[in-house]
Amino acid sequence: MTEAVRVFTAMKQDIILGGIQPGSSVSEAELSSRYETGRTPVREACRRLQEESLVQITPYRGITITPLTIEEYRNLQEAQFVIEPAIAALAAERASPVRIRKIESLAEYEYYPDVPTSYSTFLDRNRQFHGEIALASGNSIFQQTVSNLHARLMRYFYLVISFDSYGRQLVEEHRSIARAIKRRDPELSRKAAADHIQRTIARSAKLSIAALNATEEIVDGEPSLSRLRGSSS
Repeated sequence: MTEAVRVFTAMKQDIILGGIQPGSSVSEAELSSRYETGRTPVREACRRLQEESLVQITPYRGITITPLTIEEYRNLQEAQFVIEPAIAALAAERASPVRIRKIESLAEYEYYPDVPTSYSTFLDRNRQFHGEIALASGNSIFQQTVSNLHARLMRYFYLVISFDSYGRQLVEEHRSIARAIKRRDPELSRKAAADHIQRTIARSAKLSIAALNATEEIVDGEPSLSRLRGSSS
């Protein structure tokens, strides 16, 4: 692993989990100190993160962690609704037996709403689950797209819109998708994935509205959701 890759991986994790706050401005010097490295690896890492829409680099102004907004969240959900059902259908046709077992294993996570760490574990399994389905599709463009979609969505799930009260429903929806893929039924897989995303959109609608109503903070003309993790559940 090169130094730039190490910094990229660590910084991406910090952005997703909120270790570096959305909307905050950071300098190369600050990041060099934080990750104990030189400015060149930081510069390379930030360029990659900008390609993934996780940071914004403005000449002569520095680096800004991309803020969380209602508009971005809705755009991500719309993209997910269009793309992921088609990916699930391809996975039903193309997945290897090994990949299907991996998808099933990730779908079988037992969610415990009274265990504080259960939600964060579920979020990680959720990312892996959708990523494995994309891998099973055999399409590298879909793999890259789903990886970026879920990296960006996870910021909202960790920091703003908590689905912890819906954990068991989400797990059962994952199991339905896994069963359809195992049956090698493209249309059933497509429907199960579409239903899952549609239900998530419906669940998050009231949560995001509640979060927006809890703040008056505005960033770049868009409602910012940067500080709302505790107000949405």
